[in-house]
Amino acid sequence: MSIVDDIVQSILTPGYTANGVIKLMFYAFYMLFATLAIMVVMTRGNIHVIALLLLSICLFITIRWFMAEMDRIKKQSPPTAPIEKTTKSE
Repeated sequence: MSIVDDIVQSILTPGYTANGVIKLMFYAFYMLFATLAIMVVMTRGNIHVIALLLLSICLFITIRWFMAEMDRIKKQSPPTAPIEKTTKSE
């Protein structure tokens, strides 16, 4: 399954099933890191660009940690049956 198919499937499926979205987000972060690293070189170490690079790295690490915790919780909890909606008849 391609990334595009996975993204469309994750949008249409309720719950936390966004593997394609996660891969795409990681690729976007890698491109951000590359762009900021090039800008650090081009600006000869501008403190603002370095700060943006460090902030983006911290954000990336935090998101990776959060997703790892979500996967850990998902593996620990037993699967539950879907809740059926009942209508109230008067």
